[in-house]
Amino acid sequence: MKPMRDRLLLLLTGAALAAAPAAAQQSCEDLTKLALPDITVRTAVPVPAGKFIPPGENLFGDVPAFCRVTGIIQPEVKFELWMPTQWNRKLLAVGNGGLAGTINYRQMMEPLQRGYATSSTDTGHEGRGNDASWAQGHMQRVIDFAHRSIHVMAQADKALIQAYYGARPAHAYFSGCSQGGQEALMSVQRYPQDFDGVIAGDPANFWTHNQVDHLWTVVVTQGDSYIPASKVPMLAEAVNQACDALDGIKDGILNDPRRCHFDPANLMCKSGDAPTCLTAAQVDAVKKLYEGPGAQIYPGLLPGGEAGPGGWSNWVTGSQPGTSGHGNLGLPFFRYIVFEDPNWDVRSFRFQAAPGFDNDVQFTDYKLGPIFNATSTDLSAFRANGGKLIQYHGWSDPDITPLNSVNYYESVAKAMTGAPDFYRLFMVPGMQHCTGGPGPGKFDMVSALEQWVEHGNAPERIVASHVTAAGAVDRTRPLCPYPQQAQWKGTGSTDQEENFACVEVKP
Repeated sequence: MKPMRDRLLLLLTGAALAAAPAAAQQSCEDLTKLALPDITVRTAVPVPAGKFIPPGENLFGDVPAFCRVTGIIQPEVKFELWMPTQWNRKLLAVGNGGLAGTINYRQMMEPLQRGYATSSTDTGHEGRGNDASWAQGHMQRVIDFAHRSIHVMAQADKALIQAYYGARPAHAYFSGCSQGGQEALMSVQRYPQDFDGVIAGDPANFWTHNQVDHLWTVVVTQGDSYIPASKVPMLAEAVNQACDALDGIKDGILNDPRRCHFDPANLMCKSGDAPTCLTAAQVDAVKKLYEGPGAQIYPGLLPGGEAGPGGWSNWVTGSQPGTSGHGNLGLPFFRYIVFEDPNWDVRSFRFQAAPGFDNDVQFTDYKLGPIFNATSTDLSAFRANGGKLIQYHGWSDPDITPLNSVNYYESVAKAMTGAPDFYRLFMVPGMQHCTGGPGPGKFDMVSALEQWVEHGNAPERIVASHVTAAGAVDRTRPLCPYPQQAQWKGTGSTDQEENFACVEVKP
């Protein structure tokens, strides 16, 4: 008997699709009667146009009429597929965040409104927040979370679309940020025929070392080294004072933080502690955060964008010790997935390079790297399939260092001649993790991908906007394909994108 993974691969073949007639559209309700290998369609319900509130979400929006399908792929991968009555003949699947465990309804709304069939999965386990207890003793769940779930969902999507519309999608796209960015690059590398267009935002693709960096942040901010959230605005202001004008504009945005060589020792208290300075231990912690756990492990955070609700007060310091975003992600991963011990103590982790398995970084890579890491520089199969990849990353990301994206893109460009013909990276000045921050962080990557895949128009410039808390656009800037950067032409408002040119600036 073929293993389950081989059986699921059959979904892309005519044999598996025989259950879904090639030219006969089926009603939404009849989709529950489909017999597909390892797939159970639990419900298929027509949803009328109008207001729609997804389950468990505190949001609603206007949606077109659509067929809402819920299902499960063996053994435990739950998914939803929404198929609009007025279909644009395309699929746009969306990714997850954190440690997943839920359907990403929030990200499914916009594709549906744009006429896409859209889907999401819980990645093979149930769990809200950053719970990882589901993983202990369940390696299949770990594998589904790491890479398999998006792949089998894509196959199920195509089979159901074929059955409902009587036609396969003309184009299949995927978009995700953070863990969803890892899913995106994993699809490109491991399953290059699933999607012909992929958007990877702020990707955690070097998953094991990104998790090590989470621990690094926890360890270097313990005890006397803890930095209260109340001191973050002071640090942010000092960084801007030192580096904001390096790009020729004083606007609260570091165009390329790699040029900033801010020394946190400038903020050291003269004696004792005070709200307006950093203690020696806190200065040392900031330096270690900028340095990262080591050049051979993972690069550190970059200066800029420390302030704000999506900045260091959320990801690095937390509202109090032990509540940071880094800790909430890294600690569960190592307790339940790496060491499989709920009582594991982060203080025992060994960062230092050492031979064999005397180093916990090496142990983590050995056990989980082949499952989680999407770091291959060979994207030839994806390119040969006509695939196009757009990656973006906020220069002020306090969760996944933007240097991770720069390093990965440069490694692919070095390994593959003509990489920009199918793969482009857009760095976003002032954007924090996937959104927010002082810079323009609202943009339409989907339209750019459509133009590239469907019309051959490679993205040379993508307009991004900064939106105020009141919902008004107060600044626009162009995003440029790396290594180009947006440079002010010297005349006109610096809040209008047409006054900037994309040029290559040496760091």
